[in-house]
Amino acid sequence: MVEETQLTDDGAAARVPVDSALARLLSLRNLAVLSLIHCVLFTGLMLFAFVLGHPQPVTFVFGFTHGVLYIVMSVAVAVAAKLRTVSPTTAIVVIVLGAAGPYFGAFDLVREERRRRRAAVGAGRT
Repeated sequence: MVEETQLTDDGAAARVPVDSALARLLSLRNLAVLSLIHCVLFTGLMLFAFVLGHPQPVTFVFGFTHGVLYIVMSVAVAVAAKLRTVSPTTAIVVIVLGAAGPYFGAFDLVREERRRRRAAVGAGRT
């Protein structure tokens, strides 16, 4: 017997998320929170670097933290996309546009979380 492939609203094949400890760690909620923390750090970096006269070592610490967190976020969303906890589109937004600033990725992660919550409520799941 052949199973019928279910489709999402946009016509793409629905993918069942992998359920593992790593998938729970890289949940959409956890990634959104980490991305929002990254936004706060990046905003601090921009303030120290451009508004407050580039004081050292504060600018270095914020810059270093931003760089490391960007790499961590990129790897985390790539793995989360592979585990199907985030969409591939969201992973691309976080990785590619995140180089210019983490706001794009944070926005897309929060948007996807809200979209999934609305879909779950509409389907009768809570």
